[in-house]
Parts: sequence; structure tokens; C-alpha cells
Amino acid sequence: MDSMDPSRAFMKDVKRLIVKVGTAVVTRTDGRLAMGRLGALCEQLKELNSRGFEIILVTSGAVGVGRQRLRYRRLVNSSLADLQKPQVELDGKACAGVGQSSLMALYDVLFSQLDVTSSQLLVTDHDFRDPDFRKQLSETVKSLFALRVIPIFNENDAISTRRAPYEDDSGIFWDNDSLAALLALELKADLLVLLSDVEGLYSGPPSDPRSKLIHTYVKEKHQGEITFGDKSRVGRGGMTAKVKAAVYAAYAGIPVVITSGYAADNIIKVLEGERIGTIFHQDAHLFTPLKKGGARQMAAAARECSRQLQGLHSEDRRKILLDIADALEENQSLIKVENEADVAAAQEAGYDTSLISRLALKPEKESNC
Repeated sequence: MDSMDPSRAFMKDVKRLIVKVGTAVVTRTDGRLAMGRLGALCEQLKELNSRGFEIILVTSGAVGVGRQRLRYRRLVNSSLADLQKPQVELDGKACAGVGQSSLMALYDVLFSQLDVTSSQLLVTDHDFRDPDFRKQLSETVKSLFALRVIPIFNENDAISTRRAPYEDDSGIFWDNDSLAALLALELKADLLVLLSDVEGLYSGPPSDPRSKLIHTYVKEKHQGEITFGDKSRVGRGGMTAKVKAAVYAAYAGIPVVITSGYAADNIIKVLEGERIGTIFHQDAHLFTPLKKGGARQMAAAARECSRQLQGLHSEDRRKILLDIADALEENQSLIKVENEADVAAAQEAGYDTSLISRLALKPEKESNC
């Protein structure tokens, strides 16, 4: 817990959490299941289950998996003449029906290998309009927790009466992100973790080198400043839907963290209070930002690190320097953008031309990095 962010100290009190995993994490770019990521996810949940956490998993991916399977089935059953004809798009609800059983079968196998029992619960928007359903839902989940079972939720797309739920936000929930937020409130979760294919919420499209990761979302500050990129390659709403669901849950009292589902241990890191991903909290505007040291403190720290570096074995020093060189090369475009911003700020502040010239990264300096 030494690396715990002070603004996330409340994580130590989390007992019940909901983890939502999106289609972009569940599947690969070719539509097939991402076995490695799913295995790592199940291992994390198993570890947390053994520690006594009450875990609910909300999973997407059934439609994508079903579509991939049905396309393959149509291909092997088609003649050459059939393949020359225009292909009709597969019915999404049929895809959901086929994919749901495949997805749950995989979860069952993965959890069984880890000696964990899971259960399937399919819901629709209409269900939550019934008070008796909501009461029974709470009682069923409570019973499953008592048996150390991990409930796995998904929207029952195969029988949902909404043709395009991602375009219709008039319902109680409209995708699995909002379903996860609704369940967090309904089942009184202590934390909601939304796993994505990026590190968290950025100030702009993640592909834009000028975009920066927002560690703490403050609605009053960020609501009008963020530029969203394209929606998920396979899901319904991408980051826009996640932020909408996160704000809904956070301002109802359930903290939310959006982080990458590609890393093997991000859920555990979140619960240990590490400063990863983006946190949404109703008191986020009160969080004190981490203080940055002045020039003297940074110089002293650099000198101390230099002394530590000199005390290492030559091979260790060489490896560290090569890692730094690789990092500089990988982030060259970002460094250039930040340097241009620094130069512009220096010019606006009226610094001497010679100082600005030394600050600017020229091509020869970049090649020496």
C-alpha cells in the first residue's frame, strides 16, 4: 500500500465491487475471443474472491462472439455461387443468442480451472421497472455471495424489445456500461471498475499525442473540455458511454474507475489505491492535487538519483540508460508537442531569446536523445 494515492485512500474500505468488461477487451480485432485477457481477468477475480471481496462481473461480447461464429457457419455452408451474392447482415439478436452461450461456457471453463463457481444472470431494461424483480435480484445476489459465487451479468440482447438500445437513452439503462452503473446502485456496491481498451479518460482522442490522461475527473472542470474520439470498434458507445455511466454512478455515491482491461493486474492495482486510470467521485472537486516540487527540489532529487546510478553495476546502468533511450524514442512526438508548448509559454512570458533558443528542441538535439 506504499504507492497508494491519498485521494484513493477509501479503496481500503471497499468490500463489494462491480467489474464491467467491454467487447473491445473480451474480443480481439478479428472478432475472436481474447483468451489471454479473459484468463488474466478471471485470475484477478479469483484472487479477489479468495481475499473475501464480493465481486460482480458485467460482461459484453456476446453479440461479437455470436456474429463471428455465425459468419463462419454461413461460410462453410455456402456454395461458391452463394458467396458471389451480396451478403445480408446477420441479425444482432440471433448473434446475441448464439454468442451468449459460447461466452458463458468459456467463463465457466476458466473459473472452474481456478476452483471458482460463476453464475449467469441475464436482464433487460424492462425487468428493472418491476419492484418485485429488483427485490428478488438483491436476494439472489446475496445468496450467491454467501456461496462465494461470482455472478456474471449481461443484458439479454436476444429478447430485448429495443432495436437499437445504444441510440435510445430513454430507458433505465441503454448499454452494459449503464447496466453496470445501475447494478452498482441497486446492489449497493462500494466501487465500480469499467475496463476499457485504453488507460482511462483522456483530454482528447487517445491517438492524439497532445491528449493527456485525466487521473481525477471533476465534472465542473472537464465536462466541457474533453474531446471524444471514435466510439469503440465493436461496442456500442465507447468512452462517451463509459463517462456517462461513471458520472451517473459517482454522483449517486458510488466511486468509479475507468482503466485498461489489457493489463494483467489493473483491478488489483485499483483496489490497492494506485494512481492508474481515471477516478470519478462525488467529492473529486475536493481532492488535493499532488504537489510538484520546485526547481531546487527537482535538482536535488536528480543529483541523488545520479549518485545511486553511479553505485550500480555497469550492466545495470547500461540497461537503465537503454530503457530511457527507448522511452525517449517511443515518446518523441509527445516530447516535441510538450516542448513546443513550453517554448510558446516562454515567449509569452517574455524570456530572453537566447534562453528560448536553448529551451527549444532542434533536430540535432532530437537525434541525440
